[in-house]
Amino acid sequence: MERYKLVDIQVKHLSVVWVNAQRPYNEKWAQTIADNFDPDKFDPLVVTKADGLGVYHVIEGQHRRHALQKFAAKLDGTSGENEYAPCRVVDDADPERAAEIWLGINKGRKAIKPVHEFKVAVTAEREIEVDINRIVIKVGYKVSSTKAQYTISAVSALRMVYNVHSPLTLERTLRLLSDLWGGDPAAVSAPLLRGFGMFVNEFHGSAQLKRLRQQIGERFTPWKFRDAADARRKNTLEKLDEAIAENIIREYNKGLPSKSCLRHKQATV
Repeated sequence: MERYKLVDIQVKHLSVVWVNAQRPYNEKWAQTIADNFDPDKFDPLVVTKADGLGVYHVIEGQHRRHALQKFAAKLDGTSGENEYAPCRVVDDADPERAAEIWLGINKGRKAIKPVHEFKVAVTAEREIEVDINRIVIKVGYKVSSTKAQYTISAVSALRMVYNVHSPLTLERTLRLLSDLWGGDPAAVSAPLLRGFGMFVNEFHGSAQLKRLRQQIGERFTPWKFRDAADARRKNTLEKLDEAIAENIIREYNKGLPSKSCLRHKQATV
């Protein structure tokens, strides 16, 4: 059964209606395409059917759409909005399906920024990303490529802690990092997320938050703690996240009597 058709649509009727269903618009990239415009190399845009206002949501090709308008405007001195763009019109017309199509089209192309892919996956209602995003928001963070307070860009590390350990471990890890360093985005960098996730997975319930604050949160910034772990890594065969987890144990145990120290669980034979 035919799922789409190719038609020419004026660019003034083409817009990104659901902004979370694809990567953000980049004006510089659109201008670059316009400056090097070649009609023979112009791929059709992928759009949904028009809504009640006659607007077609651009699933894929928003930068080509703007580049075409810029090129036409420069060519004939108009706004360029009446220029026609070849478009592949798909039947689906909801943000979840639009996001899913965008992910499928862009798989295998030039690398998509992980944060953008993650956010589109949330819009597409993919189960794991939706649940991770729920946990992130619940703890008081948000996923963003902007380095601001209470933002996380290390989405691969979020997935790793979630999948390798558990959703509950991810939530507890984020809460611990927030307790130690507030909303500092450096506290939720990929190595610290993975390293603290390993620690929380094994020692939650054994380690006291008050002592973790005293021994780590009050004595180290996130970067200094990472650097200390990196120095350890260079003298061992450990990976950085493993060195971070071991450093947490070492700092926690400093000055404690032997019976109060954290110890790895012994494997049973």
